[in-house]
Amino acid sequence: MAKKKPKTNTSTLAAQNPAPAQQPEEKGKEKAAVNVESPQKPQKAKKNNQKSDKPNIFKRMWKGLKGIFSELKKVTWPKGKEVGSNTLVVLVVVVLFFVILFVIDYVLTGLLGLTTSGQWTHLWN
Repeated sequence: MAKKKPKTNTSTLAAQNPAPAQQPEEKGKEKAAVNVESPQKPQKAKKNNQKSDKPNIFKRMWKGLKGIFSELKKVTWPKGKEVGSNTLVVLVVVVLFFVILFVIDYVLTGLLGLTTSGQWTHLWN
């Protein structure tokens, strides 16, 4: 069986999309829309024995660590007094939430005791 040759596309851009007004220099010229004669070939996969373009894993890790250290040098670290005040704020908020949750738990446990046994249930009994 003979191989078929692909048909060439001889249509022009001017024939497909007529321009409203052509410049005098381009009147007789035709432009090819698509070149069908040279189809794109798929790229071949790399062979396993060829080296990749990536640098060594240790070089990449070292480069990443250097980037981390350079960014850490740009950080503005808080002073000791600021760290102490922020720690105090966190501790106060934690204690406040503990007290609120303790009161809610105490009330709900007491109400549960009232509904089931008829008397208020204490947490320390």
